[in-house]
Amino acid sequence: MTRRELVQAGGAALGVSSAIGAQASAGQPIEYRNFFGDLHNHNQVGYAQGTLERSFEIARNHLDFYAFTPHSYWPDMGAYDGRIETKWRNGFYVAKANWPEVVRLARQYDDPGRFVTILGYERHGAAEGDYHILFPDLKGDYELIDSLPALQKFARERGCILVPHHPANRLGHRGINARAVDPRVSPVLEIHSEGGSAEHDRAPNPYKRHTEGGRWTKHTLQHYLAQGMRFGVVASTDDHLGYPGAYREGLAAVKTTELTREAIFDAIRNRRTYAVTGDRIDLDFHLNGRIMGQELPYTRQRSLHIEVRGWDVVDRVEVLKNNRVVHRDFPMDAVPTAESWRRPVALRFEYGWGPWPALGWGGTADWEFTIAVENGKIEAVQPCFVTGPLDEFRRDRILERTETSVKVRSFTALKQQVDDYSQKAIVLRVQGAPETRVTVTCTRPRPCSLTQTFAQLSESNEMLFTAKFPWESAMLHRVVFEENHLSRFTFEDEDDGKEANWYYVRVVQANGELAWSSPIWVEKA
Repeated sequence: MTRRELVQAGGAALGVSSAIGAQASAGQPIEYRNFFGDLHNHNQVGYAQGTLERSFEIARNHLDFYAFTPHSYWPDMGAYDGRIETKWRNGFYVAKANWPEVVRLARQYDDPGRFVTILGYERHGAAEGDYHILFPDLKGDYELIDSLPALQKFARERGCILVPHHPANRLGHRGINARAVDPRVSPVLEIHSEGGSAEHDRAPNPYKRHTEGGRWTKHTLQHYLAQGMRFGVVASTDDHLGYPGAYREGLAAVKTTELTREAIFDAIRNRRTYAVTGDRIDLDFHLNGRIMGQELPYTRQRSLHIEVRGWDVVDRVEVLKNNRVVHRDFPMDAVPTAESWRRPVALRFEYGWGPWPALGWGGTADWEFTIAVENGKIEAVQPCFVTGPLDEFRRDRILERTETSVKVRSFTALKQQVDDYSQKAIVLRVQGAPETRVTVTCTRPRPCSLTQTFAQLSESNEMLFTAKFPWESAMLHRVVFEENHLSRFTFEDEDDGKEANWYYVRVVQANGELAWSSPIWVEKA
């Protein structure tokens, strides 16, 4: 099935983008849609794993935009135990030698309106921190400028964006030097990736994997905001198995009127961005009519409008003012009624439980299945594909989609995963009724099927076993009613203006997936 056939009219990939945001501009509302992509991702062009073309194929299959950012240079690299720096230097040579092929594939896969590619690469810095450099076009220049001030000057003149990432590392250990950040070219901060979350030092998803020493309080988003710095936020995977957009590792969301590189860069420069960990949560946040990322002159009265649509039960939506929660909404506590069936429900099919490595047996399982809905209509689909196992010959794909069915080819194994999650998932948004029947029919890994009504799934989930223990199994989750995955409210606040204030929104789903808005700032009186 082609990507265009998967796109809803006026929407983005797989129907997951929305137009819930509107901003008043010169008296005219601007309707923004949410597009989701990965701005920081690695493969074997550099010193990670996975082929280059595989990364572009995966990105095009399920993302709206993609920047492959090969490890390219490290001006202040030292000598380390085991001479590990040799591996990194070799990776830099590989990146430089293959840059023409990166440019060729970026041009080949670029298809504005359907899928946008962005050229970029990564600069390491022990003293100043790591950045990935994003280019506004596909010209293909490759400027490895050692000095950060000189690189920032180049970025200003060239129209590039420099995104600091894993910022919460300790200063001197590849944590960013905030005093050296130029907000003209670094308007956003990557606050989540496979390495963890940098919102604050006690936030969920602590630093792990290829970072040093955990999160330093003084290098977290909340500390930067408290020091008067003004960053918008994005997330991206920083995945090292060549899997762009891997679920749970982070995605960047941009609010634009169209899916073009120019529009994406405009959104980033104006901090019209937000960050999600995995589920492509729609998040809209305005203050006195101004959208996330903006700055307002002092006003005593502040009217904050928040709208969230999740893909699972939304546990809570929090409004933070100056890093403190000042309001919470709890969609999880809403009680569905008979009227709830008039609105779409979310239905998640999760698959991939199976033999764990301690058994010493089992391998990669190939999946092919169809989810069919009887007496209902599929309105949107979200894929949740995780990074592992690394495989050059298999692909996670939505093969077909109609208003009543989705056919998927995929593969799972409990290896090369973040936090040992081997399961992948497909989530449907379905308009149905208690008598709506959903049937999952597998042809692989073994013929099997499961049928449940929505009435049954409103009471309990149900499992699909492909064979006896310990072979692969799957689950149809309980349906999620709209009042439990949608939050829409207005919060009124006032302030005496003695200090500048900032507000942002944090979304926490019951399944642990998160979203954070870029802040809105109100100047002091």
